[in-house]
Amino acid sequence: MRMLCLMLILANVFYFTWAQMIEANPEERSVGPIRDVEPPAVEPLAAQSSPAHCMSVGPFPDLPQASQAQAALRGAGFQPRQRMEQGEIWAGYWVSVQGLATRDAAEAALKTLSANGIADVYVMPGSDPPNVLSLGVFSDYQRAQRRVDEVRAIGLTPRIDDRKRAGAVYWIDVDLQEPGQILDSSIFQSDPGKITRLEMRACPA
Repeated sequence: MRMLCLMLILANVFYFTWAQMIEANPEERSVGPIRDVEPPAVEPLAAQSSPAHCMSVGPFPDLPQASQAQAALRGAGFQPRQRMEQGEIWAGYWVSVQGLATRDAAEAALKTLSANGIADVYVMPGSDPPNVLSLGVFSDYQRAQRRVDEVRAIGLTPRIDDRKRAGAVYWIDVDLQEPGQILDSSIFQSDPGKITRLEMRACPA
């Protein structure tokens, strides 16, 4: 019996000593070393976009004008391609009188214009702003300016705006002979005094 008690005491002493050693060296129980993780490298963005290799010319309101422009581009050494899309068509220079306070004021101005020989004038229905007098749409800026001068002479204040309408338009895509080349818009002025309103922009992807 004494021998059994002595063995149990020794076992407790050995266990206590082993537990103290483990607590004194906690790193021995680590699952593994800790390593620094570097973030992945990121490529820098391009500083500038490359110059255009293709330009779109337009919009042309009808096929004859687009074909005429294609012929002019071929004569200049290009190989143009035609395409159609929905967009806005420039209809001309619109002369109008706006800012009239009431419908009665618009009707009175209309009578004054008619009395001074300015015809083809009407009050636009449902306009925003309201009570707008339309004095004509002109394809030539000089004619629009003459109408402005006539209306201003009788005491009204007219203005000129671009008139546009929605519809199918034609664009011509042109591969440039060298990147960033500027197209000479004068090649489209085929008729003396003709005003051709064109935009030039990079071709769609």
